[in-house]
Amino acid sequence: KQWYQRRVAITAGGYDDAFKTKALKSFDLVMRNMNRTWWGIPKYSVLEKVAHALHMAEAWENAMGEYKMIERLLDPESDLCSCVTDIENNGILNHLNLIAFKIRYPGITSGKDSLTNQYLTSANSTDSTTVDTHTRKKRGGYDASYDASYDAEGYEASYDASYSAARDNAPVAWHRSVRFDGINFDLSDVELLKDVAEKLVDKSNVMGYHIDSAEHWEYWKNVLKLPQDESHYYDLAMFMFCKLNQV
Repeated sequence: KQWYQRRVAITAGGYDDAFKTKALKSFDLVMRNMNRTWWGIPKYSVLEKVAHALHMAEAWENAMGEYKMIERLLDPESDLCSCVTDIENNGILNHLNLIAFKIRYPGITSGKDSLTNQYLTSANSTDSTTVDTHTRKKRGGYDASYDASYDAEGYEASYDASYSAARDNAPVAWHRSVRFDGINFDLSDVELLKDVAEKLVDKSNVMGYHIDSAEHWEYWKNVLKLPQDESHYYDLAMFMFCKLNQV
């Protein structure tokens, strides 16, 4: 229960450095945790968790070029890095808490009663360690990856999402923003679920299918594809450089 209540881990880690490639490190990480119910994204199958781990490894790889450039030009003791690493005041920690809610309770910010009611009903009759997120069924929906910009004045995150729709793989894109005014992430999941569902709506839905066929893998593959232009990863590389070299 104590592990579950902690939404955001301050440190990452977990790779077995006996493996040399990111692929085997990522695969091993998932397999070692496959029996932990709440590890990773709860509704994903083991295969889907492996796909997600490899997807993230590719994102880190794509950010490498920007990271090396920043490493040459930026002093980790700069005011910029001080601002970037001040996650409790620059909004990043709020955003990570929001992502944790969206991982634990898929569709919680969708604005759709058909998705949110299951969590709100469970929260009214149980504690935060037993809110049911394990029901697995196909849904005609979609998932998104996000680019976020931050405004420290009260914190505002602006999202740009572009991905494929479940039915016809047509590209979909929009711009939206969400504010965290009045949201206290120090509260438990049960205490916050209603506010997250009603105040942080961003239309983020759920994956439309599980990876159970070649056709559904095509759907996943379109969602998992990342931009190849290194400039897309500048903010990620900046944060990683400053955080890894924090003084």
